[in-house]
Amino acid sequence: MKGVLLLFLFSMTSFVTAQYRRGGVGGGWQHLGEAHVDGRADHDKIDVGGGTYNALQMAVTNGAIGFERIVVHFRNGGDEVLPVGEVVRSGSRTRAIPLRGGAREIRNVEIWYQKGKYNEGKPRVDLFGRR
Repeated sequence: MKGVLLLFLFSMTSFVTAQYRRGGVGGGWQHLGEAHVDGRADHDKIDVGGGTYNALQMAVTNGAIGFERIVVHFRNGGDEVLPVGEVVRSGSRTRAIPLRGGAREIRNVEIWYQKGKYNEGKPRVDLFGRR
């Protein structure tokens, strides 16, 4: 009986983790990439490799992160600076951040965050896009 219960709990944990990375069930969010914040640099770049999206969202695990802004680089060569200006706790997400001009094809995204010590570990940022 214990073995069945452990198997069930392990299966549910794996399912929930997979759903979190994909952006949850429904909602149209797609996982675009991730970065690990070590406190030595003040930004990271996530290569998206294309795809048309109209909003972005960031999820945080393994510690809180103080976000300053994100810079979206589009396939057509244009850029858009999106102010974030919030601290996101571990296990939480930013609000949905809409892109101006509707759906646009993204090449990569630079995430700028507060430089400093991250005592809770090495926080991870997962970037999601909504089509």
